[in-house]
Formats: sequence, structure tokens, C-alpha cells
Amino acid sequence: MRKLKSIIIWFQNEIIIKFFGIVIYIFFILSVVAPIYSFLTFQPKRAQEFWSRLAVKTLRLQFRYLPNSKKVQTNKRTMLLFNHRMQGDFFIHDVVSQYSANFLARWMVAVAFPMLAIFQQLFTQSVWFFRRGGNDLNNFFKWIDNKFDKATRPNLLVYPEGHRMHESDKVGKMKNGMLQYAYDRKIDTQIIIVLGIEKAFNEKKFHVSLGPTQLSMKVDEIIKPDQFATFELFVEHIQAMFKKNFEETYDNHYKQL
Repeated sequence: MRKLKSIIIWFQNEIIIKFFGIVIYIFFILSVVAPIYSFLTFQPKRAQEFWSRLAVKTLRLQFRYLPNSKKVQTNKRTMLLFNHRMQGDFFIHDVVSQYSANFLARWMVAVAFPMLAIFQQLFTQSVWFFRRGGNDLNNFFKWIDNKFDKATRPNLLVYPEGHRMHESDKVGKMKNGMLQYAYDRKIDTQIIIVLGIEKAFNEKKFHVSLGPTQLSMKVDEIIKPDQFATFELFVEHIQAMFKKNFEETYDNHYKQL
């Protein structure tokens, strides 16, 4: 019994060591390697793209789109509404967006990835660092306008549920802040659901796999805010379509396994 307990403890320690080893490699080592590589190859604007590509390649992720999936709109300003489950979503969603999306992030992210943060601030302006706590939406929206004008990427990636949903089989309630921005500015919105990341990367369970792991995705059609008479109707439609696309992708993905 004591020997079995020792084996279990050893096995658990091996899992944790492997998990943190991969975390350090992807989020720290690759976040330094990618900007250096982009600089040496005279492509500094692609530093974030290179990081995302290397991270996805490391985990050997495979992307499977649902048959009725649309294309991500990349030729005009669009708000991409993704579901959010794990920390790995950041590099996965960058790839799925075809490297067209800017990200909102708190300043602590810049502390964690200083090299990547410096490069994107200098060359792409693709991560928009902000401080939580402000209640003046008008000023915040003007700040976003300014960021859009400076960015080289056309889209803005938003997690409307507001936080990670981990392995939930349901969607969270929509947060209205960024939806209000899309409605006020009449910016096209597009819902994108990605499921399956927990099999490759799950920080809650200290689990990581070097794959191959298949992810299922659904890119929905464009939703135009100016087609809704009120903001409330717009939010109601977004909530309904987000739920519909999530459930369709969830059923499709987990029935395939």
C-alpha cells in the first residue's frame, strides 16, 4: 500500500513537472524566441504571429471546421466574439482569426511577456493593454477608437462571457460593455466557437499533451448591428446565436470523440 502511494505521488509530480515545463517553454521561452526570429528575418510585425504558430505546433493542434462554417472576415473592421475556456486560447484564437485580431489585455500580461509586449507595441499595436476599474465607457470607447487607428490588424477579439468557462457545457451570460461599443460604432460582429483545447492544455488540472489533438471550430456569419432597432435586441440576438453556435459545436465535437 505504501509503495502504491509512492508511485501515485511520483506520477502526480511527473505530471506537474511536465505541465510547468511546457508552460515555461510556450509562454516564456517562445515569447522571447518569436520576436527575435521576427527581427532577424526582417518581419518584426509578425512577432505575435510567430509565437502563436510555434505554440500551436508545439502542442500539435489540428483544426477541424464544422461543414457550415464561414470564413473569418479580415478585410474590414470586425469584432470577433470568441468563447474562452483555457489560457491556451490566446495563441489558438490568434491562429483561428488568421492573425487579423487585436487583443485586449491587462498590464500584468506585459509583465509576463516583456519581449513580446515590446515588439508588438513598437510594430503592430496588436495587444491593447488597459487598467481595470474605469467606469467611463465613453472615454474607454474613444481609447479603443485610437487603438484601432494605430493598429496594423483590422479586427478586435473579445470574450463576451467575460472570463474562462473551462469545461462548461453551457455558455455564460454576455457582458454588455464591448457589445455596446460594436453597436454604437456599427462595427460588424462575428461569433467564433473553438472547443477541445482542454485535451491539449488544461491549467486547472495541470494537464498538457503534445498531441496530436483535434479542435472543432464554427465561424458564424457576419452580424450587422445597424440591422437592430435597439441595443437590447442586438444583445438578445448575440446571446441567442452564441448559444446556438456553441451547442452545435459542442455536440459535433464530443460526438466525434
